[in-house]
Amino acid sequence: MINKKLLITGANGFVGSHLAEMALDNGFEVFAAVRKTSDLQFLDGLKVTLVYPDYRNVNSVTALLDQQGITHIAHVAGMTKGRTAQDYTEANATVTVSLAQAALAVKNPIQKFVFVSSMAVMGPTDADLQLTEETLPEPVTLYGKSKWLAEQYLEQYPALPLITLRPTAVYGPREKDMLIVINMVRKGWELYLGSAPQKLSFIYVKDLCQAILLALNSPVNRRTYLLSDGMNYDRYDFANQVKKDLGRKTVRMHIPVGLVSGFLSILEKLMPSRTSILNKDKLKELTGSWACRIDKATNELGFNPQYRLDKGTGETIAWNQARNWSS
Repeated sequence: MINKKLLITGANGFVGSHLAEMALDNGFEVFAAVRKTSDLQFLDGLKVTLVYPDYRNVNSVTALLDQQGITHIAHVAGMTKGRTAQDYTEANATVTVSLAQAALAVKNPIQKFVFVSSMAVMGPTDADLQLTEETLPEPVTLYGKSKWLAEQYLEQYPALPLITLRPTAVYGPREKDMLIVINMVRKGWELYLGSAPQKLSFIYVKDLCQAILLALNSPVNRRTYLLSDGMNYDRYDFANQVKKDLGRKTVRMHIPVGLVSGFLSILEKLMPSRTSILNKDKLKELTGSWACRIDKATNELGFNPQYRLDKGTGETIAWNQARNWSS
């Protein structure tokens, strides 16, 4: 049996570290692509080989893939918080192209290249509609546009054994953005942008990693799949589940979008180098709906999500409680 050697980019991060654990359990030899300066706490104790690709040098990346005998690639790394379009493009599109070019230049063909994109490439929809793979992508943020650009670049390499995954909002242990919401509820508050109806979707990190592993082992190529837990939620459902998990009561507040937008405009003028989960660019996504369908992933990949909100938030909270709520 040929040993399956998986390169995971961003392996020290939230999704990447979970994927490294699950890939090891599923028979892969894992090569963790990280930076020399990366925080490796989530890889502690895992039998992975650390590698340090220079994505600016395609020949160097090709040599690394050849030297290690890489058979599969999961490109998980990406920038979610940046300042300029160029920052996002370089991190999310240019790096992706370099890795794809290297994957096509190796002596022994790569068996599968899984690109973890984002549902952000779709752009939000109306509260009474659902996104599907046939929906025309209309990204509204710099992040979404950079991921869409990466997808378009990858279309220029038809020989690449590619599967593209577009997960919705990912949460779980080690994640920091949704933890902000959990901590807010823990302290007795719920804050919402505007009061318009919203439909949202979520995916627990282990379900996302399950989908990545299914894609890595899939015989199909050149497919794109939306991913969620298969449910579409009301805007209050996440906080309601957290309240139930924690036994908390909260004060619910709706802040006018215009007020938040004005505040962020002033803040970004005063602190132009600031990067945060909440900025004027991100505001375009946070006020829309993200209901979606995952029939294609279910039918073609065999994707069967195991975590609805009631199970996923419970595990997330338990993990954070065990760490005394420290990141």
